[in-house]
Amino acid sequence: MTPEKRPPARYRVTPNPVILHTLGPNYLSLTIDTSVLIGGHWWGESRGTKEGLSRDTTLPLDLENHELAKWSAPLAPCLIRVGGTEADRIGYGFHHDAEAGEVPVPPASGEPFVLKGKLWEQFNLWAKKLAFEVLFTVSAGPETRNPDGSWDSTGAQRLIRNTVRKGYPVVAWEFGNEFNAYPFLYGLQRSVPNRQYLKDFAVFANLVRLLAPGTLTVGPASAIWPLIGEPNPIIPALGRSPAAAFLDVLSFHYYPQQSSRGAVAIRRAKETTLLNARNLNGAARWMRYSKRSLSRGPARDAEIWLTEAGHALYGGQPGVSDTWLSTPWWLDQLGLLAQSGASGVFRQSLVGGDYGLLDPKDFSPRPDYFASLLWKRCMGPQVHLPPTVVGRDKRLRAYHHSHANGTQTMLVINLHRRRSSLVDLGTGTFRVQLLESVGGFASRRIALNGAELTTSTGLLRIRKEKPETLQGEIKLPPLSCAFVEF
Repeated sequence: MTPEKRPPARYRVTPNPVILHTLGPNYLSLTIDTSVLIGGHWWGESRGTKEGLSRDTTLPLDLENHELAKWSAPLAPCLIRVGGTEADRIGYGFHHDAEAGEVPVPPASGEPFVLKGKLWEQFNLWAKKLAFEVLFTVSAGPETRNPDGSWDSTGAQRLIRNTVRKGYPVVAWEFGNEFNAYPFLYGLQRSVPNRQYLKDFAVFANLVRLLAPGTLTVGPASAIWPLIGEPNPIIPALGRSPAAAFLDVLSFHYYPQQSSRGAVAIRRAKETTLLNARNLNGAARWMRYSKRSLSRGPARDAEIWLTEAGHALYGGQPGVSDTWLSTPWWLDQLGLLAQSGASGVFRQSLVGGDYGLLDPKDFSPRPDYFASLLWKRCMGPQVHLPPTVVGRDKRLRAYHHSHANGTQTMLVINLHRRRSSLVDLGTGTFRVQLLESVGGFASRRIALNGAELTTSTGLLRIRKEKPETLQGEIKLPPLSCAFVEF
């Protein structure tokens, strides 16, 4: 912990009894990038990108690794999304299709990567064993296009039939990954016009309902950038289109900053960028945008999911996104997005890059991993109106949830880097779970109520931790977070 330079800041926080809405068990969900699963282009040490992808490559994810299973299992229940830029570049190499008379169907020659039946089976058995459900992003990219530009559903039909026939835990299908970025990824000549995507989405959704009834249709997984919003907007067009009648979930992606790996940047990732209330609040702005886009169309009751949410675009910022500096942002975004009406937030990613919850080399947990576990354990599904925070600045953030049994929890976050915060909760007796860094803010070490969470003791401590019971006010060290149960 960094030594304090100034006297503590004082705040009074009053919880609000009004419940906005109730979250499902899959609110905090996860992404395994298609590149990581199959073994393709993924973020390493190289700088620069080509067609939106890293110049580095990775081996396929080792689904038989004990450490991966050990650290993944406690995050259930949740959805695991298989998606990412290469989701629009892969083919589905299932050798037999029962509906096509068991005729071998080779992948198209233009597809650089192929999801083979054996890997698809292995992944789904892995997910099922860990009690995860699956969201799969179906390719809508140039490789799946007919000569007239329309979507060729042949590969998707094989994939969905195979999935249903074998009883895999896929509960939702997303059409395309960042469709609005196609002009930048593939060039104008290979991009897909908005009107064509809307026609194709209706075809896709009807295909899902025919072949996999009861599963959800999701789209358009549009990329929204901080400050400037949605380049090449598709969300408003989809919201007012007749195709939205087939939409169960509107999805978009949001990264609040960009790492040094990518050449294009609106807001470069730095240590202090996301310790600013205005920057943190950006995600709520794009939730309002998405809600407005749906409000007057046939999908006004559709849920809204962030199917990618990461600390910094382009794999995260080395030395920042993989440290405690990411954790106040992550917990704040979970609280802010729940309060703003999101029904699902998918962390990019479970493993991989600098923003992964698990280190890609040995699958050891990073600070955001333990923060995610505590969120799932402490924050109830009932989301309340924002608590009233009275203080001299905006450096204390607070969110209020409750459980069906009446237990109330507030998440409070001190954004001061050099000052503690004294927080008067005015609620009598309460129990506190305090998270803070160990060894400085740019450290991967983290403590819960003063005891370090390590790879050998972290899970056990979170399961058996008995929070300290307090009255009156609590003291939050600089840049710390606390779950307060009362």
